[in-house]
Amino acid sequence: MIPWVFDHTALVALLDGAPIPFGLWEEAERGGAVVIFPSAALGEAAHLASSRESAWESLLRDVPGATVTDLSEATALASAHMAGPLVVRHVVWEAQAMNGIVLTRAPWQYPDTVALRPF
Repeated sequence: MIPWVFDHTALVALLDGAPIPFGLWEEAERGGAVVIFPSAALGEAAHLASSRESAWESLLRDVPGATVTDLSEATALASAHMAGPLVVRHVVWEAQAMNGIVLTRAPWQYPDTVALRPF
């Protein structure tokens, strides 16, 4: 399965119940899809949505196909040469490392070298 890497815009949309991100999350809950939530994107989404941790609990609980990836020291340093803010660089790094597709509402933030699924 090709992983779907949610950026901060897709995570806010997921929290709002938007059909495309929510549908992918439901598919991951059934084990039929892989969704990746980079921790930098999760933090930015929580900030943008002005949401508390409890709002994310049901989305982040034990879902078989969902993984939150940490922003490790190695990832932070390896992605430092990329253009854009840290949240975008972390998403790009995870998508490239996993051969995934970035789910986003803001495709203009991403380089042409990354597979995107705007919605």
